[in-house]
Amino acid sequence: MSKLSKHFIIAVLLILPTVVFGQNTYTLEWFANYCEDCEAYVDSQKRIKDASAWCNAYFSFANDNFKEAKRYILNDTKTNDTLKQLLQQHILLQLGVNTKAKAYFLEVSATENLNIKQFAYKSLGKLYFDKQQNDSALIYYEKALQVPIDQSHYFKSEIFETKAFMYLSEEKYPQADSLYKKVLYLYKQHQDSFQIARNYSNLGNLYFEQYKDELAGNYFDSAYNYAKPLKDFELKSTITYNLHVLAELSKDHKSAINYLKESHAYNDSLQKQNTLWQVAQEKEVFNVAQKQAELDIKTAERNTFIAISIGVLLLLVVGFVLYRKLIAQNKKIKKLNRELNETNAVKNQLFTIIAHDLRSPVARLQQLFQLKTIKKDTTAITTDKNVSKIIDSLSLLLDNLLNWSLSQSDLLMVQKEWFPLWQIIRQMEFQYQSLIEEKGIQFSTEIDKSVLVYGDMEIFKIVIRNCLDNAIKFTPKGGKIVISGSIEDELFTVFITDSGIGISEKVLKSIFEIQSDKIQKDTTGRKSSGLGLMLTKSMIQLNGGTIQIKPNPEGGTIVNISLPYKNAA
Repeated sequence: MSKLSKHFIIAVLLILPTVVFGQNTYTLEWFANYCEDCEAYVDSQKRIKDASAWCNAYFSFANDNFKEAKRYILNDTKTNDTLKQLLQQHILLQLGVNTKAKAYFLEVSATENLNIKQFAYKSLGKLYFDKQQNDSALIYYEKALQVPIDQSHYFKSEIFETKAFMYLSEEKYPQADSLYKKVLYLYKQHQDSFQIARNYSNLGNLYFEQYKDELAGNYFDSAYNYAKPLKDFELKSTITYNLHVLAELSKDHKSAINYLKESHAYNDSLQKQNTLWQVAQEKEVFNVAQKQAELDIKTAERNTFIAISIGVLLLLVVGFVLYRKLIAQNKKIKKLNRELNETNAVKNQLFTIIAHDLRSPVARLQQLFQLKTIKKDTTAITTDKNVSKIIDSLSLLLDNLLNWSLSQSDLLMVQKEWFPLWQIIRQMEFQYQSLIEEKGIQFSTEIDKSVLVYGDMEIFKIVIRNCLDNAIKFTPKGGKIVISGSIEDELFTVFITDSGIGISEKVLKSIFEIQSDKIQKDTTGRKSSGLGLMLTKSMIQLNGGTIQIKPNPEGGTIVNISLPYKNAA
């Protein structure tokens, strides 16, 4: 393998600088200039007691709590509307909602207020940089730099560093080198060791990309020296790893191993920083106590007393830990018992519903067969029709029970595809044609034939069949059922509207829950427990849709079923 090829392979492993580090520093500084309490927060890094809504919004924004920040902005009645809008747009930027933020920054950049103009151009540059549209980002960064107003070192250093990163990604090394050195100069003026170390590391990466390993090593060494006294383990880990890669390339295996060990140590320290800090505090307390004990303890009795005290303390600590574990276990057991009781309650309710739904049609069958035995054959035709209806009802009930149990045990296979909605509605209408004609129901379908919905077609048939079955059962003779639809965003909503007896408000609140006390009678006096609706909700959720049931203002019920849609080509 050639030296150049090996250099390329190792370069892939090199950790590149995180250019977006500190990109909000200028933004936070800019907003803090409009709030005295915000400056106090910057110094203390803690929420200020009795602070204004604007300061609380700033605090939440600085801590990446964007929803809370937005709530404080809405409650702020004192701050200038333009400032509040600017902060809201930066919240949208952080959430990735770029289109609205972009439109506002373009609009506000036309202002005569140079401070806001500069801020808007800088924000547009960052927006385009985040979208990896470097040409547009460079245009707006240049516009921001050309605004004739004082420029803070954060403002200039962030723009220079971002431009340098873009030039580096495009292999325009001289331009990137010039800008990184400008950034380094600015941070050296303000004696910011962290940023100095980070930018020395940036320069090291720049020269490593150009195969100038000796210069890269000099910059990495400078970064290492500046970072060493710092407590930022992430930066130290990055720098030492880069030194490891460079040493490995130059075949200085001993140094490479040492740098790699150091990088891993910093990574471990980063993960355990809080724990190590507590240990250090405890160790310090222990050392102070030990020194005090060496001065005060002069006799064996004193030593014995301290030993006993420590033993008692340890016992108390162990006892406390065991007690906490016992409490946690008891809470877990109570939770499991509660869940078990809830599961048993659901099971009992389900058995009650099944028993009720099966009892009524079976009893009716028994009566019909008794009548057929007692009466003459002239009633046979009518009896057979009734038997057929009851068998259909039992068949639907058993289908619902089977499908519901499959859905609850994750055994139901879902195969989604685009299918024509109108054909499914027509199939279901055909299945129930005899019942519709028998009750003299005015039935109409107002669904465009070009509408395609996305889901499992067989599961969707179950949904439509149950909803249509309910509409027919609860609609009196001479009533009306209309199936229509509308487009809402990217969903198609099917409306099944009937002029039936409706659903009481009490039952409507628990319409999709397993309860034995929500039984309703249909137009023939038969009772229904709503098992079909519970199945319908499970089925429509498996299809990625939603279902809603509400009263019809003109009397009856409206069922809304929504699914993704498109028009047939």
